[in-house]
Amino acid sequence: MHKIPLIFAAFVTACSPVPDGGHAVTAPDGTVWQPLKVERLPDLNAPRGNHRTFVFGDEVVLIGGHTDGFKPIETAEYFSGGAWHTVPMLYPHMNGFAARLQDGRILIGGGSGEAFGIGQSWGTEIYDPASHSFTSPGIMTAKRAMPSALALADGRVLIAGNWHTEDSFETWSPESGFVPGEALDPGWAEPFILPASPDDVIIFGEWDTFGNRPGGRIDHIGGQTEFDPFLDNCYPGANYSALPEEFQITDYTYLLPIRYGAERSPVILKVDRGRFSLLETDRPLPEAGPDGNPVYWQHIQVDRPSRIAWAEGFVPQTGTICLARVAYDATFDGNPASVTLYYAGRAGGFPLNCAKLLPGGRFILAGGTGWKTDSPALVGDFFTTFTAAYMFHTEQGRDAGVAGWIPMIAILAVTGCAILAAVMWKRRRMRMVPVATDAPDGLPRQNLLDQISALVEEKELYRRKDLRITDLAAELATNKTYVSMLLNNISGESFTTMIARCRVQYAQKLMKDNPEMMLDDVADQSGFSSYVTFYRNFKAVTGMTPQEWKKH
Repeated sequence: MHKIPLIFAAFVTACSPVPDGGHAVTAPDGTVWQPLKVERLPDLNAPRGNHRTFVFGDEVVLIGGHTDGFKPIETAEYFSGGAWHTVPMLYPHMNGFAARLQDGRILIGGGSGEAFGIGQSWGTEIYDPASHSFTSPGIMTAKRAMPSALALADGRVLIAGNWHTEDSFETWSPESGFVPGEALDPGWAEPFILPASPDDVIIFGEWDTFGNRPGGRIDHIGGQTEFDPFLDNCYPGANYSALPEEFQITDYTYLLPIRYGAERSPVILKVDRGRFSLLETDRPLPEAGPDGNPVYWQHIQVDRPSRIAWAEGFVPQTGTICLARVAYDATFDGNPASVTLYYAGRAGGFPLNCAKLLPGGRFILAGGTGWKTDSPALVGDFFTTFTAAYMFHTEQGRDAGVAGWIPMIAILAVTGCAILAAVMWKRRRMRMVPVATDAPDGLPRQNLLDQISALVEEKELYRRKDLRITDLAAELATNKTYVSMLLNNISGESFTTMIARCRVQYAQKLMKDNPEMMLDDVADQSGFSSYVTFYRNFKAVTGMTPQEWKKH
């Protein structure tokens, strides 16, 4: 027990906040930037960049990428219990594709076959967040580097894209494996693949297979090709760091940060059922950061329940992180979206990487590459990678009371050790006490059980993601031990099982009343902490997946 204070001190030191972005800054162009709170997290086990970052509830997973010397790395890492844990992979996937399957697992594949981003590969694997393991579903029908993927509504995954070689569509499903599709000539490199309707998928991007501008070309999954002059003036960059659903605001509608026109000004592109336009905002995305140096806007991630899109930018000269909070809800009524700007800077700058959006207006930046400060454009130094990890908190996150969540884990762990003996002592005493036939307040047990059911269902307490049995006991003015005993002995189900059942029933109602609602939103509004938890509980309660139930 004497070691606990030392462990606690070391953990808090490793996770203590680094200096904030500071205070609100007015840039030379008059733009006001709000500071982000920056929190240093424990370092990764290996330096890596150009990797994929995924969020499963409160768990963050980094998959693949490359390490120092521009060499592919065949490991993943997940953050749990205040530390990063390494998981071996089957193949490297630097410059590969990724798609989130309907059961919450991740299909990844392809990528550069050698160091320095050379060649192609055709290996694939599936990551299971429940077991933190990888399994192989087979190999693709063609070697691919710089491909993209889209998870389709019917459970298949559509894949396209290649680098300096032939390209084609390809699909994967658990039943059929990998199946070749029609050829794409010319092909694409890291394209955007987006549903335009229930029966149509479009593919577009900034580069074809050989790095040339496609001239406003748009391919459709059925083999048709069209040209849009508007798109010819857009420079959308590469589709690598985010999955399509992460920048989707509603069915068949997506937001992308792009450079537009001869001046290549930063704007937000709206892709609505295959049609392209610019999102109207109350102020433009700034071309310069808080210090007056050029900022390059690279990614957008959407918080759909809050109807907020977060655009991320990077200032190469200083390594400053920039965020634009775009409240797009007003655009549904024909009004401009409001934009609020944030920044975070530190001595030496931050690694070049995509900061992944977490619940509560937080972002995690883990690993990344260096950057070339003498280049007129944003160019990465792929031979230098980092182990550093950071958490950024916006004002939204601080208002929600989530700042400092990593140190809080340590505090709770130490506190738990301190009270463990007291808990065990209390349980020993309870074994000697006869079980009461009535509740502590004198009510018959069945009456209290009815109150529990009415309280949970009528007040919809199950929609609270952080609901605990102690909260329910407090509402009933009794203790959690009696509530737990009552549920197990009379109703035959635990507190966790009861809440999961109520959440699933509410999700069924949402899907029935709102058939077009996205399943991610159904999970969120029903009280589930993540889509993976929603999927598993739904199947456990109904015997069907959410997709199967919708078709039933």
